[in-house]
Amino acid sequence: MKFIFAVFVLTLSIDASAAVSKWIPFNSDGGHISIPVTVNGVVTRAILDSGSVGHGISERFLANHEGEYKHGRQVIVSGIAGEREVRLINGLEIGMFGTEFEIDQMIPVRLGTNDVVIGLGFFNNFILQIDYPNNQLRILTHDSLKLKKIANVRMKKAAGSPQPIVKVNMNGEANLWLTLDTGNNTGILIPRRSATRFDWLENYGTTESRLAGVIKSTDVERFNLPELTIGPIVLENVIVIVPGEGEMTNVGKGVRAKLGTRLKETSSDGILGYDVLKHFIVTIDYKHSFLHLGVPPE
Repeated sequence: MKFIFAVFVLTLSIDASAAVSKWIPFNSDGGHISIPVTVNGVVTRAILDSGSVGHGISERFLANHEGEYKHGRQVIVSGIAGEREVRLINGLEIGMFGTEFEIDQMIPVRLGTNDVVIGLGFFNNFILQIDYPNNQLRILTHDSLKLKKIANVRMKKAAGSPQPIVKVNMNGEANLWLTLDTGNNTGILIPRRSATRFDWLENYGTTESRLAGVIKSTDVERFNLPELTIGPIVLENVIVIVPGEGEMTNVGKGVRAKLGTRLKETSSDGILGYDVLKHFIVTIDYKHSFLHLGVPPE
């Protein structure tokens, strides 16, 4: 993938007297932001996921630590493909960023090497800065950075949801609002109907593959879109994924409540994930819906 920069602000002016954490290293872990955490004193790892409206705990961890938590109410969990009914988990003590706190209403999920998903609600109280190229992140107080003045990508909350959505232009043909999803390890996911409307599947050719979700896997098709514009940035040859023909998914059908309870109508047209974000220093004020994409100095 190549990227071209239009008028682009790189320098972020941070007030040194305000609270800014040290840079914390993370593992990319197949396209996820994976950091060390503790759960009830057990050392493990967590994914930071801005596409999740709640928090999750792996079924593997629950099976290995029966009796160390409580069951809550039953909910329906919806993923990219399918949904299922689960019981919430209460009473887990999570340690991260030098502090510990109890989290209730965690969703049992199927994860790979990580045991925890930290969802969007955790980040409403501060600004999160993710340096993808250097695999590090930090948190800043809202008074330490006037992000409103330098935000260079349009972002807002999806209707009926705290999830952030960002405006992109695809190939000069379609303006879409995509969920900014740090928990998604692919590139762009859009409904099949959006791609067929502009004949992208025929024009650019596709390859078939499988996409794993927290509920189940689904067949998808991939193609390279010549151009994607996000804010002042133009990306070339961006990987776009659409559901396979006949596959029923929740992409573009409202909030992709990966750890939520039920889908609600929203203005989200798809998902923007790791394959795009990995090039940038991503600075996000979730509470006030401001976003800046920058490039680390060479």
